Parts: sequence; C-alpha cells; structure tokens
Amino acid sequence: MRSLTLLLAVLPVPGALAACAPQTDLTNVTASGATAPPPPSGPAGAVLVNPAAGAAEVPLNLAAVVVQFPAAVDWSSGGLVICDGPGGAVPVSSPVAVPCATDTTGVCYQAALGGGLPASASCSVSLAAGALDASGAAIAPGAIGTFQDAAAPDVTPPVLGDVSVAVSGPCLEVSFSTDEPSSGMVSVAAGGVEIDTPAGAGQTRFDLGIPLGSLPPGGAATVTVAATDLAGNSAASAPFAFTAPAALPAIAITEVLANPAGPEPQQEYVELRNLGDVDLPLAGLRLQDSKGGDDLPAETLAAGGYALVVTATYDPEEGSDPAPRAGTLLVRVDTRLGADGLSNSGEAVQLVQGAAIVSSYGGWVDVSAGSWNGNAVHRLIQTACDRSDAWNHTPLVPTPGWGPP
Repeated sequence: MRSLTLLLAVLPVPGALAACAPQTDLTNVTASGATAPPPPSGPAGAVLVNPAAGAAEVPLNLAAVVVQFPAAVDWSSGGLVICDGPGGAVPVSSPVAVPCATDTTGVCYQAALGGGLPASASCSVSLAAGALDASGAAIAPGAIGTFQDAAAPDVTPPVLGDVSVAVSGPCLEVSFSTDEPSSGMVSVAAGGVEIDTPAGAGQTRFDLGIPLGSLPPGGAATVTVAATDLAGNSAASAPFAFTAPAALPAIAITEVLANPAGPEPQQEYVELRNLGDVDLPLAGLRLQDSKGGDDLPAETLAAGGYALVVTATYDPEEGSDPAPRAGTLLVRVDTRLGADGLSNSGEAVQLVQGAAIVSSYGGWVDVSAGSWNGNAVHRLIQTACDRSDAWNHTPLVPTPGWGPP
C-alpha cells in the first residue's frame, strides 16, 4: 500500500448546499445461530440519518433532513413533518431520493427545510399520512426520530483535517476529519472519468474505500475531499494528484469458509468471482496466507462466474455443508489452502499476481465460536474494496458459487 498524507488548501463555501497467523483450528463445534438484528425504529423501518436521531446542538438554519427506508417510498401524496410544535411545523419540501452515504442496502430521501428551527427545543421528524410503499399500500404515519436544536444558527464552514490517501490494489483508501458533524464527499477524476462517492453523514471522521476500476489504468488522477455541515456550509480541499493503479484482473475473493461443518481442512474453501465481462485465465495467480501459498492451476474462469479454491481432497458431496452450485469451477490445490489451511481465529488470505495484490480478505472475523461452525464470511457487496466493513461479522450460511446470501 502506498500511503500519502495530504496538506490541504481548504476552500470554504459558506451557505453552499449540499501479526503472525495462528495455526489452523481443526476442531468443529456445534452451531448455535446468529443474533437477530434489532427492530426498526420508525414506521416501515424508517431511520433518521442526518441529523442522526438523538443529535444535539443542531443548528437553527438546518438545511435539510435525510431519512432512510429499507425500500422505496412513493411520496406523491405524503411527506415529512418537522418540529410540529406550538408555532406549527417547519416548512419542508417533498422528499427526493439521494445516495445513502454509508449503507447501500436501503433507500435514502432528503427533504429541504424552508424555515428555521425553534431555538433550544426538542425537534421530532415524523412521517405524515399519505406515503405509499412499493406495492402501493399506505404506510402508517409515525415518529422517525428526534434531535435537539441549538440556540443559534451556524454560519461557519467545517474545517477539514487529517486527510490521508492510499492506493491499495484496485482501490483508493481515503480518510479525513471535520471539526463538526458533516456530510462528506470524495471526488476522484482521471482521463475524463469522475467518481463521486458519499463518505458519510452526520460524522466528524470519514474513512472509505473507492474502487478505481473505471479509471484509465496507470494514468494521472486527482482526488478532492469535501464536507458540508448541517446548515449547508461547505469546505473542499484542493485537488491532490496521484497515479491510478495498473490494470489488474477483475476478480475478487467473495467468500471464505474456514470453519466448515465437515472435516477440516478438507472442506475449507475460498470463493472467487470474475467480476468482468470476459473470461479470465487463473494461471499466474496465487492464493496465499502469511506463511506461504498455492499457485492456481491453468483453469479459466468464465465472465461473471464463480470458482472455489479447494483442497485436493475436497468432496463437494460430503454433505455436512451446502454443495457448490452446479457448474461452479473447482480449483484444486494441495491438501491445505495457503501454507497450513484457513485459521478459524482469523487469518488474512490474498489473491496475488506477482507482487500485486488483486484481492484480499483481511482475516477480520474470528470464526472459532460455536455459532460460526458451518457458517461463512461473505463480501457483502462483491465490488467493494478490501476492508473489514465489506464483510459480515455475524454468521451467514455458505453459498458456494451462488453469490451473496
């Protein structure tokens, strides 16, 4: 990883809107299941995203609110009610869809405020009657979340700091901070291609990975970070130059089964997927852990297809774990994956081409607990960068060759 720390020229825009790997654990234990997620906090699972529910010192000149639903909402005859107190609710526009800053599994909507908030008051954001779900059924109105208003407006742009950029494989790792809760945005440009990525909302620390596969490989590129506070005041860094990564095969580690219900290490596997639209030869690629690895044989992985890197003794019909999807390519290496098999305690696994890391799983999840026996870790969004937050941290069933669960 090449890491570069930036010194920023910040351009305020007042009022603008917005260790060593452990030995392989060969012990199997009985699964006990995953913990159920907490119930939703608002009607139809709605969540107040920005300002976050419970936020304090929200400026009186709040520019907009953002709410998130698990699925799309029809707002043609409904909307949001904000700060409905003795003086009446604050005027607000009809919600419009916006990109979700950190969670792409839901649908986010932003509504602009047409007036100021009451000073030093508790302010509720509610769903009014009239909103419809995707099937056309009415969504019951109700409170989504509450925040606390400040005593005065905010007219000062956020201050950006601690900006760092690192080119890591086919991705760009970016982090920065602000001196007040803000929404972040990172813009990457090269050869006429621009990638704009939301970095988070209502935060003071931002940390994200941006896939760079759409940029011209090996060319000159720039990155700019920006932040907009709750009042709509914005600041941006000067563009910083870097070199886009060289072209790498469009293939990713998408699933790791380190603690199978069947015998270990025999039934362990690492799932690969060809994310591109052309067939890819696997010769020249190597799957490795911290102590060694295996050169992949001269197989070809079809466009969009899956492969399982497995031991020489792997039995797809063993029966203790789900069988691979019919047609899934089995790439057999030796009797242990990597140097000594996949550690249940968490071990990094990399797919490399020469000295370049094509894709990796960082061993972020300890799967030695009983609840993990027979369960796998998955890259939840298969195009996501090699980061801990791209992988599930609670048990999910294996889906060899089938895609995300």
